[in-house]
Amino acid sequence: MDKKILHLLIVDDSPDDTELAVATLRKAGYMIKNQRVQDLASMQMALDKGAWDVVLSEYTLPHFGAQLALDLVKRAHLDIPFIVVTRNIRDPDLIKIMRNGAHDVVLKSQPARLAPVVERELQVAEERRKYQKMSLALNEVENKNRVIIEGSREAICYYQDGMHIDANKAFLEMYGYQDLSELEGIPFLNLIDKTDHARFKDCLRKLNSPHPPAPQEFLAIRKDGQHFHAEVAISSIVLNGENCAQFVVIDVTKRKAVENRLQYLNQHDPLTGLFNRHHFTQELTKILEKVKKDNSQCALLYLDLNELKEINDTLGHAAGDRLLLKIARLFRDKLGESAFLARFSGDEFTALLHGMSDSQIKQAVTTLLSALKETTFSESGKTFRCDGTIGVVLIDANSESAQAVLNKAYQTCLGNRPVKLAPIPATAPVTRTPPGDALVFDEPESANIPPMKEAPFPEFAVNEISRPAVHVTSASPADWEARLRNALEKGGFELAYQPIVNLHGDPAEYFEVLLRLAGRNGELIHAGEFMSAAEQLGLLSSIDRWVIRQSVQSLAALHRDGREVSFFVNLSPSSLREPEILSMLQKEITNSRIKPKYMVLEADEPAVLDNPTDAAMFMQAVKRIGCRFSIDNFGNNLSALHRLSDIPVEFLKVAGSLIRNLSTDTLTRTSLKAIIELAKSMNKQTIAKFVERADDLGVLWNLGFDYVQGNYFQHADAHTDYAFTDETTLASDTNTPNWANSRR
Repeated sequence: MDKKILHLLIVDDSPDDTELAVATLRKAGYMIKNQRVQDLASMQMALDKGAWDVVLSEYTLPHFGAQLALDLVKRAHLDIPFIVVTRNIRDPDLIKIMRNGAHDVVLKSQPARLAPVVERELQVAEERRKYQKMSLALNEVENKNRVIIEGSREAICYYQDGMHIDANKAFLEMYGYQDLSELEGIPFLNLIDKTDHARFKDCLRKLNSPHPPAPQEFLAIRKDGQHFHAEVAISSIVLNGENCAQFVVIDVTKRKAVENRLQYLNQHDPLTGLFNRHHFTQELTKILEKVKKDNSQCALLYLDLNELKEINDTLGHAAGDRLLLKIARLFRDKLGESAFLARFSGDEFTALLHGMSDSQIKQAVTTLLSALKETTFSESGKTFRCDGTIGVVLIDANSESAQAVLNKAYQTCLGNRPVKLAPIPATAPVTRTPPGDALVFDEPESANIPPMKEAPFPEFAVNEISRPAVHVTSASPADWEARLRNALEKGGFELAYQPIVNLHGDPAEYFEVLLRLAGRNGELIHAGEFMSAAEQLGLLSSIDRWVIRQSVQSLAALHRDGREVSFFVNLSPSSLREPEILSMLQKEITNSRIKPKYMVLEADEPAVLDNPTDAAMFMQAVKRIGCRFSIDNFGNNLSALHRLSDIPVEFLKVAGSLIRNLSTDTLTRTSLKAIIELAKSMNKQTIAKFVERADDLGVLWNLGFDYVQGNYFQHADAHTDYAFTDETTLASDTNTPNWANSRR
């Protein structure tokens, strides 16, 4: 080691011996600063005042000696070399002093040993200090890691030789254990369902390979036997000097539910729960390949309803939707679970009947037609027959493509018009055309089939089942005044409801309440057509009061039926300046005996930010009542979010202009990400409105939106019939899950 100044404390009563020791060390290259002491008091004083590198002590002194000197060094907690330098020492005394902590004994008759011993002990002391420093640092790191692991939301455990050896609180809670002692000695394999044991063991075998296994999903088992879906990441680490495996477990049950629901929505018609056009076409392509491979046959059935347009025009689209639900249930009941059923477009249904003979196909179609003839649809005192036309095509090895088969089925169906559906006689002959052609039930009117110039199947959109907005902007101010005042006095307004769906597994039911005006011909006029006229006439507050009263009454009726529904009710800007509305709201809530938290009042962002003082006072009053508040059309001005941080807003409904073209607009996604992060930092929940496409749902979920709303799920309707809580299915399940069906 490099020579340095050596602070030397010498315990000896001989000045000559002291000088000899100092000279020896100087000769070895050390610069010496030393002090000699010869009794307990002087040594204690030296230890208190100085910092010493080495202590050299005579073994025996009058009333003092090496044993007492060593005890003083220990009490001072000094980690420095203590070397006994003496003329003579007995073996028992040497053993005793070494056991007490002396680092070496050097005889004064052997001065040449002193320098090497001092140098060695100084090196050992330096290594010891480094070791202690590293141990402290290691302990600090381990403590920090322990705190991080214990405080982590991720469940973490450690596994060695097939058994648990440690786990954090999150892991114990996830699996239902109270403390680590319950888990110690339990194999991790016991926490995995038997169906996944083989995959799990395979992951363990790959743990020390050059390519460790990626995180995988397993079916996990809690202490009480309940199952849940877990994503497990396995890595090899060293714990307490021993190799072991670390498991990081994430409960992905909710995520899988959302993924399954998104997958379901991407493949199914949101109204009927049957498969949609896109997925049906994919399945038809697979059937074609299967038929050609095993030389079997399949039948494509194509049903076109005749009365849907008349029902929509006469009773409204809500009644038409109920007819479609009725036909979908009939379709399932009569064709059975083995049929692959779809709502192909607005009033068209398709089915694939695989593995049936000609007679079985004929029997299935006959049964369906008979059931349709016997089924009627009644609403508002009017009764309609559930009739339509059907085309059937046999698919075999000679069929060309999915589109060609669909065209043939459509042509067959078109050729049967305008024949009303009637049961087919059991003796009706089935005409077999060359392979791949249509299977037609003979009827006189089916002879002349007009040629097809192009494929008759436009891309299906959910909007086809919606009730279109009626534009009546040509009405005069005087006409509007008469119609609006009449609606307020005689009940000419109607409420429509659109569901607001949670993206993260919460089954709570939320609906936005939308206002409609009944037209002269039974059509419904959207609020955007008449609200500007109502504002000019000073009727906005009166309309808001009507909407609040009707919403509270509707909400109370739902709660009496056992449904804990929440309503979002829009307010006009003028209502934010009228405390009388709050008094009326509180009175209505009290009389209806509903909990205030189920009413969410909503106002546009400009209305709130243009009058921040009035709006803040209004929202504080809303909060005192117990209701909640939402900002609509938010996000066009990001700086506004900071201005909302101190006012009691629970929900931010993002402007629809930011949701359109979401899947292709990178800039919009970046803006939405900023909105979501700021909103979450202030504990405000976010809602994406105007959601129209399945592609947007995955993007919105990844961005972190809490809720979504739009025609993709359900159009605004007079009925709160959207099912929030029922289960979803995987794509391979051909049965229709209950959640997609309407409550009756």
